Amino acid sequence: MTSGRNELLERFRLYLEVERGFSPHTIRNYLADVGLLSDYVAGRRGTLATCNQKLLREFVVLQSQRHEPATVMRRKSAIKTFYRLLKREGIVGTNPADGLPGTRLPQKVPRVLTQGEAEALLSNPAVSSPESRVRNLAILELLYATGLRVSELVALDIRDINLSQMEVRVRSGKGGKERVAFMGRQARSALLTWLEERSKWSKGMDRDALFFGKRGGRLSDRMVRKILDQMGLVIGKPLHPHMLRHSFATHMLERGADIRAIQEMLGHKTLMTTQKYTHMDLARLEEAYRKAHPREEE
Repeated sequence: MTSGRNELLERFRLYLEVERGFSPHTIRNYLADVGLLSDYVAGRRGTLATCNQKLLREFVVLQSQRHEPATVMRRKSAIKTFYRLLKREGIVGTNPADGLPGTRLPQKVPRVLTQGEAEALLSNPAVSSPESRVRNLAILELLYATGLRVSELVALDIRDINLSQMEVRVRSGKGGKERVAFMGRQARSALLTWLEERSKWSKGMDRDALFFGKRGGRLSDRMVRKILDQMGLVIGKPLHPHMLRHSFATHMLERGADIRAIQEMLGHKTLMTTQKYTHMDLARLEEAYRKAHPREEE
């Protein structure tokens, strides 16, 4: 008997969460993407389990006409992952997503802070309420010092912080792997101050969580995003969570860090992912070329 839509989506959710270790944000998107495919196929009197390659290609063409390439590429990825699972579990005999063409996105320039903007932000987190200022400064310092993803930051427990060695044990939602990130003196100082204030916040706090809200529960991704939205007022520009991660990588590169070392610090699986930051230094490289290459002399 063929499994229904809800059962298939629940299997997919468990697979993404337990086996693949994807973040809650990615899981929500993937489930929504496959749900859209299910609606499309149902409108043609089919099901996810009976969808063929022709229907799948029609769906992708329709998405390409209505959405940006990044959205279409994510939906293709979700669909391919979904049908690999169904094929593995014997729910479909052939994988209709086999041969589905990929979409190459133009390399986007990551939005980053200048080093001056980063300094201004960290020197004056005054938008925060007085009771939140110490915590929020520790969050900003740690994000900028380590290049952590926000999902990794909110998952931190106190035991993950080694202040004497200035190290952070990071558990990534992408595959469940662990890595060690490093912090500088400013981040260490901000964390020490937060830890001193931490016990005053709430009697019902999460005793393991490094960062929590006024009611004592662990901070969520969404709460950190709201904090960063407020902090952006200091520098007069939107402050997105990944902007601090991008700024960390770019500023490290600008100051001479090896790109392979940055790859390890960011937890990237491949160097290709990290190489998007190298374009940020093209102006400096061009200047050096113009000055140094013998054929550039008049």
